[in-house]
Amino acid sequence: MIKKKYRTLRFVAFIGQVLAWVALVLSILGAIGAVGLGLMGYIAIPAMETGSGANSISMISVIAGVTSGIAILVFGIVNFIVLLATAEFLHVQIDTEQNTRLGAEYMRQLLQTQLQAPSGQSPMPVEASPIATLLPEAYAAEPTMTTPSAPLRKD
Repeated sequence: MIKKKYRTLRFVAFIGQVLAWVALVLSILGAIGAVGLGLMGYIAIPAMETGSGANSISMISVIAGVTSGIAILVFGIVNFIVLLATAEFLHVQIDTEQNTRLGAEYMRQLLQTQLQAPSGQSPMPVEASPIATLLPEAYAAEPTMTTPSAPLRKD
């Protein structure tokens, strides 16, 4: 099992998913509330009201309530999609890093098994291995490598 990294990003992605669902539920409730207020006559457009009285339910109030409900619902759905996509994008990035690290570990193990020869045979030279070009950092401890303080030998 490979160690999981980026706990904070995982937490942020989880919070993003939770906030997305909360935003969706609240927008649905807000849309229902706006339509309900329009049907009860509490939403009014004063410039379009007739002189029939403040408590009467007019068609303008119903239309304003339904329009407000639709607007709240549309913006809530867009907010839900953006928040959920952001959280999923973080999960994809974390999974990509984890899979890359796991693949590199498998390649190192494959290289080590290729370099170890069966009994009685000499090991494959490092330069002859096709995987050696893919993982140059695997040979950092080779005795042919020099440290930066030591001069290079020319043979």
